[in-house]
Amino acid sequence: MFDLFGDDGHDDRVEAQADLFTTLGYSDVRADHTSDYPDPEQRNGRVPDVTADSPFGRDPVVEIDSGPTTSKRDQRQLNDLESGIGPDERLVQIDDDNQLFGGW
Repeated sequence: MFDLFGDDGHDDRVEAQADLFTTLGYSDVRADHTSDYPDPEQRNGRVPDVTADSPFGRDPVVEIDSGPTTSKRDQRQLNDLESGIGPDERLVQIDDDNQLFGGW
């Protein structure tokens, strides 16, 4: 059945990723789908799930898929995000069965 109000598992993973970045010392952590963090800025008209300023180099722009495979809709979002990120950013895709991104 279609969930009109979003995917709770996805939203929990978004918040967990933002919390992990905060714990690891990233600054200006932003996360969509949660009230605990400010919303990320759009990249090429799309809002990524999580962004942060990295103390280690390139800043992560994270997109978390809620299924085990990437749908055509998700792939369009990834393509749009990738073409809109800056030279000091890197797009990170996390599939449903992958662990959270811990940095480079």
